[in-house]
Amino acid sequence: MKKFILALAALAVTAPIAATPAAAKSDREREYRRDVRDAQRDYRRDVHEARRDYRDDRRGDRDDWRDDRREDRRDWRRYRSYDHNRYEPGYRGYYADRYYRDGRYYQQRRLAYNDRVYRGRDNRYYCRRDDGTTGLIVGGAIGALLGNEIAPGGSKTIGAIIGGGAGALLGREVDRGVTCR
Repeated sequence: MKKFILALAALAVTAPIAATPAAAKSDREREYRRDVRDAQRDYRRDVHEARRDYRDDRRGDRDDWRDDRREDRRDWRRYRSYDHNRYEPGYRGYYADRYYRDGRYYQQRRLAYNDRVYRGRDNRYYCRRDDGTTGLIVGGAIGALLGNEIAPGGSKTIGAIIGGGAGALLGREVDRGVTCR
């Protein structure tokens, strides 16, 4: 019996020691699995946030591009509607840079004495010059009258037409400030 009690005591002492590594191992495995699950959840949340941020950024960029394009398209078409003494509604001044297209539409030329030069909000200089419409009309009218008077005989109509055309071209060039060569 003594041997049996000793065996039971030895078993009682060694059983918890033998069971402890298995229990510790299962606790470590559970903790590892919990850490992996948390890491996967964090990764999915980060990916979802990154996609949402990317989508929002693209949407904002697209909206900005549309606004810029709409403003650019509107600018050059209405450049004659507003001037240094007729401000656009909602503005307290005339900003020339709002009414000019980019530089590929313009050619370099020498300024005349009657050209108006503006400084835009972007510190660039802009000029507006007469397109010669007034000179064209006045020159054409005067040229037609002179052609009618100067033309010999029965060709007064042809003289008026030729005089009107020549007067219109000359009046336009004079109004634009370009010298004839």
